[in-house]
Order: sequence, then C-alpha cells, then structure tokens
Amino acid sequence: MKKTKLAKKNALPFLLLTAVHVLLFFIFTKRSRQKNIWPLLLTNIGLAYLFEYPVLNLFKGYSYKPKILKKKAHDQILGAVLSQGFYVPITATLLTLYRKNGYWKLGSTLIYYGIEKYFLSLNIYNAYWWKPSYTVFFMNIYFNISDLFYKALNADKKWALVIAQYFSTEVICVTLLYISAVGRKVRFGRGIYHSWREHFIIAPLYSLVRAVFFVINSSRQGIFPRLTMFLGLTGTDWILERTGLLKMRLNKLWNISFNAVMVLLSRFLYIKIRQKQ
Repeated sequence: MKKTKLAKKNALPFLLLTAVHVLLFFIFTKRSRQKNIWPLLLTNIGLAYLFEYPVLNLFKGYSYKPKILKKKAHDQILGAVLSQGFYVPITATLLTLYRKNGYWKLGSTLIYYGIEKYFLSLNIYNAYWWKPSYTVFFMNIYFNISDLFYKALNADKKWALVIAQYFSTEVICVTLLYISAVGRKVRFGRGIYHSWREHFIIAPLYSLVRAVFFVINSSRQGIFPRLTMFLGLTGTDWILERTGLLKMRLNKLWNISFNAVMVLLSRFLYIKIRQKQ
C-alpha cells in the first residue's frame, strides 16, 4: 500500500505537466497558421534527445523517479522522455511559432528552473553533477536554435530540410525502440546479465546511425530502394544478434515489422517535409 501511494505521489507531477504541455500545444498550434509545425516539433525533440544522451545516458548528470514503470531503468528513461519529448520541445516550438522575444524565453527557462528545484524538493528528481543553473543557460541557447532552424526550414534551405527529416526519423525510431524495450521485445548489450544502462547507451546510437541511411535512401523513388534498405537493415540486425549485441525475444516478427515500418515512414517523411504545407 505504501509503495502504491509513493508511486502515485511521484507520478502525479510528471503526468500533470505532460497533460498541460500537450493541451497547450494542441490549443495554440490549432490557432496558428504557420507551416512546418510538426517537423519543427520533431526536430526540437531530436535536439533535446541528442543533448540528453551524454548528460543522462553516458554521464548520469541526473535521474528521474516518476514511479510509473516497475523496472527502475525504464522508469528513469521515461522521466527523460517526458521532459525532453514533451515539456521542453513543446515550449520551444510554441515560443518559435509565436515569435516570442528574449524576455519570454528567459521567463520560460526560469519557470523550468523553478520546476526543477521543486522536483528536487519532492525527491522525484536527483541532480548529481548537473545544476539547475545549467538548465537556464542551455535552455536559452536551445530556444534560439529553434528560432534559427525554423527560419531556415521555412526558407526551404536544403540543410534544414535534411536535418528535419533526420531528427524526425530518429525520434520515431528511438521512441519505438524504447517502447519495444519496455515490452521486452528487444535489448542491446553483450552477455545474458548485462545491465539496462548498457542498452540505453547502445540503442540511441543504433537509431542515430540508422537515421543517416534512412535519409539517404528515402530520396530514391520506387520499390527497389525500399526493398534494398529493408534487407540491409534486417541483415544488419541478424549480424548484431549473432555477435550478441542485440537480443530479440519470441520471434522475428518484431524485427521485420519494425524495419518495414521505418523504411516506409522515412520515405513518407521525405515527401511531407519537402512539399509545401
């Protein structure tokens, strides 16, 4: 009973913040007539994930304790997904879409500074070498990068289109991998008793590298490039499985479905991001 109460106490702030951010996003983007909203959001999520990878996955600057999932490693990453996949990217996207000035950006970072301090006081978030003041500094840079990128995206700059497609693909890939890991369908790492930390170091790299090939392949028309890409990905997974770096439970249906979906989705994103919205 105590554990159940503690879990609810920990989860509530995370879930409330998620609901508020998602609600604000849909309310304000519905009012906005701007184009490229989804590519901007997915790119902002991708940038946040990229930043989170060394700070959290590699060097454990902080940890989250939402107490939503049973396994501790999965639960900690879920906290990061909520923070870097919802809270900060949604705020950055809305600030960019509505062309808010530096005062709005500073005000937003101070709000997150306050939230971070509050989470620390509730003991649902631990900071090790990371400090809340770092959040204020880096978040302001992040908000300005979002503005600059959006201008380039709307101007159809080739590099911006490529980056938008790359991060959109990578975000979807790494999110599906996370869901699959929670469902015990896939796990990276050598040995039978390797830690989940090893998985969450390898899995993002796997997605980052794959996204490069998705972007390159998706510009080619026809079924042959799709088939070639699918066979190449499936063959690579087979090699990783043979070397012990990748473990897939039950049957190969997950692997086939995952690769097929990502190959088709990468082509879809290529077309959608490059067409006028």
